[in-house]
Amino acid sequence: VDTSLASPGGVSKLDFQIIDEKPFDVFGLTITPLPVDHGPRTMAFGYRFGDVVYVSDASGIPDATAELMNDAELMVMDALRPAHPHGSHFILEEALEQLRRFTPKRALLVDMTHDFDHVSTNVELAKLKESEGLDVQLAYDGQRIPVEL
Repeated sequence: VDTSLASPGGVSKLDFQIIDEKPFDVFGLTITPLPVDHGPRTMAFGYRFGDVVYVSDASGIPDATAELMNDAELMVMDALRPAHPHGSHFILEEALEQLRRFTPKRALLVDMTHDFDHVSTNVELAKLKESEGLDVQLAYDGQRIPVEL
């Protein structure tokens, strides 16, 4: 890992497995890497497995990646904070713009700071289902989501 390209949070001490943009198999499940922007000079991966799309640590989605993200049953999207743009993460409104772009059947927002009031934000987000057909909520630690893979 090139630590000179790390965001201010640093680099975790993990056993990193370097992958490229080609799909790979984990216990019979095909995982498709989704290259996304993580700031102006850095690329990160989101992932698609079955009808689930997971994109965290993103500030932009290139058009070539977007083609792989359509028709998701569940989309998990980065939403760092309610306001004040960030260089390497979507904020709430940017995440909602992306979800409107892809129209998943259901969406969960992750990677949030303490700047959100979880309950009141979810009340406001629930209104989007009625007004726009956008089923989106803030996720929470330990949440389990049943999915068909």
